[in-house]
Amino acid sequence: MASAAAPAVSLGNALKNLAEQMPEKDCVRYEHKNVKWSFKHVEYFADCLATGFVEQGLQPGDKVLSWLPAHFSEQHILQFACSKAGFILYSLDPKLAITDKEASKKELGSALEVTEANVLVTQEAGDDVHYAELVQELVPETRIFDVSDGHPFFTPRYPHLRVIVQTGYEIGDNYGMQLLKHVLVPSGQLETFLGDAKISGKTPVYGELVKGANGMLTKGKVLSSEEVLNVGVWPTVTSILKKEYTEVEGAGVIF
Repeated sequence: MASAAAPAVSLGNALKNLAEQMPEKDCVRYEHKNVKWSFKHVEYFADCLATGFVEQGLQPGDKVLSWLPAHFSEQHILQFACSKAGFILYSLDPKLAITDKEASKKELGSALEVTEANVLVTQEAGDDVHYAELVQELVPETRIFDVSDGHPFFTPRYPHLRVIVQTGYEIGDNYGMQLLKHVLVPSGQLETFLGDAKISGKTPVYGELVKGANGMLTKGKVLSSEEVLNVGVWPTVTSILKKEYTEVEGAGVIF
């Protein structure tokens, strides 16, 4: 893949510019549910998600851990949202849970510890695995805290963790988790909430998780928006910003 020109702005702001220039132009289609999005659609959801997180008190430099499949639209929106708000996004492949649920819980716990994640984003269920239940088993405080009461979430197991989000449509008995659709805030006030924070192409956004031969996870390199685009570690994001219409295969939740 040829290197793309590095943006002077963050990935999120580069998306915003494209949405202003060509709002109705289609940029991505998801095979699941046959959903086709324009630049305006992607920008809308990314801005709403970034705003929702910042409104809850998250700040540039905070860490987000995604336990979503790489082909989910929610993953790509999260990538853009983290760039807009200056968060560092780590991603853990959830496929291990398909064959070994106990091992996957240990791996998720290790990822939370290593990254010191402030936010965890997981799918509710997929591939005959109930991921939200696995999170509940790992973090039982999700059944104790009720975030709708305005109480701050806390778990002594992972003291940095402040927000847990799942992609389902019902809370169930996981009152400490938030539904992704409830995190979206379409106020258009992201810049106001960020205040004096300066988000640019140099701002770190991608955090690497490395699995060693012994199965242990460690933190790897951290890349800025410029580096993410040039290296292509987020293919769908890169394609969108290069104005290359892309189709994404695979089943999964869609906003």
